Amino acid sequence: MIRLADVHRSFGMNHVLRGATLEAQDGETLTIIGGSGSGKSVTLKLIVGLLRPDQGRIWVDDVVITNLPEDKLFEVQKKFGFLFQGAALFDSLTVEENILFGVKNLRPDLMRSGSSIAVNKLALVGLKPEVARLKPAELSGGMKKRVGLARAIAHEPLYILYDEPTTGLDPIMSDVINDLILELQQKLKVTSVVVTHDMKSAYKVSNRIAMLYEGKIVAVNTPEEIQATDNPLVKQFVTGSSRGPIQMPVRAFS
Repeated sequence: MIRLADVHRSFGMNHVLRGATLEAQDGETLTIIGGSGSGKSVTLKLIVGLLRPDQGRIWVDDVVITNLPEDKLFEVQKKFGFLFQGAALFDSLTVEENILFGVKNLRPDLMRSGSSIAVNKLALVGLKPEVARLKPAELSGGMKKRVGLARAIAHEPLYILYDEPTTGLDPIMSDVINDLILELQQKLKVTSVVVTHDMKSAYKVSNRIAMLYEGKIVAVNTPEEIQATDNPLVKQFVTGSSRGPIQMPVRAFS
């Protein structure tokens, strides 16, 4: 279980989260949607302990992580795999070394079978064993995403966090990533939290969808309920309409 209660987070004068409350249920894929700069990625970083909230509480498996000392927080972080928005692979490392990077730091006990772990995780994300010896510069954008996902699951986490998993990909490769998210949930029985503004992806992979607006969660429903919503904030966002209660800032250009 992951739960946020009345979570606030500011960066200087920018009050990003203003009392966000949300719960990810065991075994589900929960997707957080919202406009650019609404705090979606900040929420992921708070969940995994990369950021600390200014106010409020966060639970992971009934442990309040909000003010945990670093050593105890690290034990909680071992439960998470994180797919970063740009895959965040190390250019100087091979694919195998990238996949095993988290294993070395989070689960060194697994390193005895390092190469087989890399090959096994590559297979789970639909890549051949020979990809293990390539460098990131030799990979396509879709392959980088899949290697990033292989790295996220290499240390056998209980939770997977996805930050904009389909950004920068063409529609076909985006759907490949969506299918992988579904397959990993079924095969690994993990709980997943996905951040995206891609509604096609959100509808396909989610058990529930939560919308973040002005620092708060304004709706949490199944994909079917989100599509049929009467909530004007949610309806405007999911239909992509420029007319409605969500006002986008207008910038003047000289």
